[in-house]
Amino acid sequence: MLVAAALSLAQLAQASVPQHDPEIEALLRRRDEMRRAEAEQREQRPWIEQVPTERAGNDSTELAAVVPPAIAPRLATCLERANANPSEGIAAADAWAKADGGAYAAQCRGYALGQAGRWSDAAKAFEDGAAFKGLDAVTQARLWSQAGNAALIAGETPRALRALDAALLRPLPKTLATGEIYLDRARARVGANDLPGARTDLDQAIVLGAADPLAWLLSATLARRMDDLPLARLHIEEAASRARNDAAIALEQGIILALSGNDAGARAAFSRSKELAARDSDIARQATDYLAQLNGDPAPAAATTGAETGR
Repeated sequence: MLVAAALSLAQLAQASVPQHDPEIEALLRRRDEMRRAEAEQREQRPWIEQVPTERAGNDSTELAAVVPPAIAPRLATCLERANANPSEGIAAADAWAKADGGAYAAQCRGYALGQAGRWSDAAKAFEDGAAFKGLDAVTQARLWSQAGNAALIAGETPRALRALDAALLRPLPKTLATGEIYLDRARARVGANDLPGARTDLDQAIVLGAADPLAWLLSATLARRMDDLPLARLHIEEAASRARNDAAIALEQGIILALSGNDAGARAAFSRSKELAARDSDIARQATDYLAQLNGDPAPAAATTGAETGR
């Protein structure tokens, strides 16, 4: 591989990256977008974005799998009102709280506040919900993880870490839902510039969520950022084996292969990413820029902003 091309790719991948690491943030946002789209296709209902452990719409039958069946209908109604009109959702949650709605009224209030863009207030509502006595460990962890996600969106990384730490202090089953909490704490630890801590959490996440290609993608990306190219290559291959038609995975695979000195493999991966990505998307533009660099063409001026778009 040409030294100049290697330096250029490395600089493009690392350029202007602040401590909160927008690259990892963008990949995690993409995870949420993918899940929301899947839920909409399945139920034609909006996905509860800051409830990563539920992965479902607001339907009371689905909610009954994760909350007491007697509570599910009212919670579903409250969440649906928040979807339609956040202010009405907040009012419904407040009325429910006055009628001893407890932790679940707080959960609905947190969701409605998030729908209104009031993420710091949403974090407080979820924290209040988690503080109610008598909750089982899984419910407590779910509320704490929701608080952590809301705090992250609000830009309150230390608060998010405290919430996610509280979630993982509970004796939780070894499930995908628990893996999601580790994944979210990795996100918070990246925001706190604790990359070794994020590495530890991602190691847990890929054990508990091994079937999720995005977990492997995030792990590979973090390994690359920590200059562990052997681990990055191993984990991006795991991601690619599970999702051959994912443009973001192909793009990351190209970056890792290029930095590893495999020009031919990098070109193939970038070409596949460009073909798979939506036209004029950030991924398509980045793949085009990387291909130009590998071919020795001057990189477009806009390429230096790649990190700002999440790469």
